Amino acid sequence: MKRIKFLLQLIDGLWSVPLGFFIFLGSGLFLSSVFGMAVGQYDMAFIQPLFLAGTIVVGATNVAVLGLYFTFRTIFYYLYGRVENKVIINISKSDFETLKPIQKICISLFLFLLFVVSVIVVYLNLV
Repeated sequence: MKRIKFLLQLIDGLWSVPLGFFIFLGSGLFLSSVFGMAVGQYDMAFIQPLFLAGTIVVGATNVAVLGLYFTFRTIFYYLYGRVENKVIINISKSDFETLKPIQKICISLFLFLLFVVSVIVVYLNLV
């Protein structure tokens, strides 16, 4: 069970991409049944491409992770860890814990902003 939980956390595209597409489909059906056709200046249809943009970014990230696994396996094991003697060893996590708090905040904020900007760019290309 612990191994399955580890794999679901490691390869989150197994559940997050299908979930994103179901949310995309469900939001379209829900918004069309509640609001019907768009009337006037206020159209709720802008929400549905936002879910699709998030799903595309997560899917592209998972493709990049798989490419990293097949091309640079040592870097993949450094970032995502490996199982040795039934113990999960993640060197990058222990390296991250040795950073100063301001460095942790800067790295986390940079990664958060990177994903927000990528979702916005994909969203603007969809709309």
